[in-house]
Amino acid sequence: MAATEVTFSPERSLEAVLFVANQLAKPAIHEVLKLLYFADKIHLGRYGWLASGDDYVAMKFGPVGSGTYNLVKAARGDDSGWIHPDFYRLARGALEIADDRRTISLLRSVDLAHLSPAYVACLEEALRHYAGMSFGARTELSHDAAWRAAWDLAAEDEVGQSPMLVENIARTLPNSEEVVAQLNKL
Repeated sequence: MAATEVTFSPERSLEAVLFVANQLAKPAIHEVLKLLYFADKIHLGRYGWLASGDDYVAMKFGPVGSGTYNLVKAARGDDSGWIHPDFYRLARGALEIADDRRTISLLRSVDLAHLSPAYVACLEEALRHYAGMSFGARTELSHDAAWRAAWDLAAEDEVGQSPMLVENIARTLPNSEEVVAQLNKL
């Protein structure tokens, strides 16, 4: 396992959202965001880093990649000073959120040039294992020890969310000792 650090790329994030949403009959924001978390955990266990480069936060219904969620909110048309203007530009013509504010509609196909073959394999594995789960089952599964540690801190935060440490996510993996050792070398 060779550990490295990957920074967040909104272009890569958009393509990952499109890749996952394209595989689902009715892609809901919650399901897509959780599948991306599960894919990142798979990637972390294999390669020692999160493929998305995203920063996860603990929210009520589970872990959410902060940058990816901002991209989805831009597609939904949310007006926020927290969302970078480039996210609105990227989302336009790629995806939109239906009137129910939960369902993702694709406006174009995925551009695999932004996704590594390893990331695609992890996305596919997450889809095989976790797609189609009920909202409750998906939420419960994503409420792992890393989420719990951050959520407990969020209870003290007026925003109601708290950053999840990559090391805590790594500790939820079967090969946690190896992954944490790699992360500590970064």
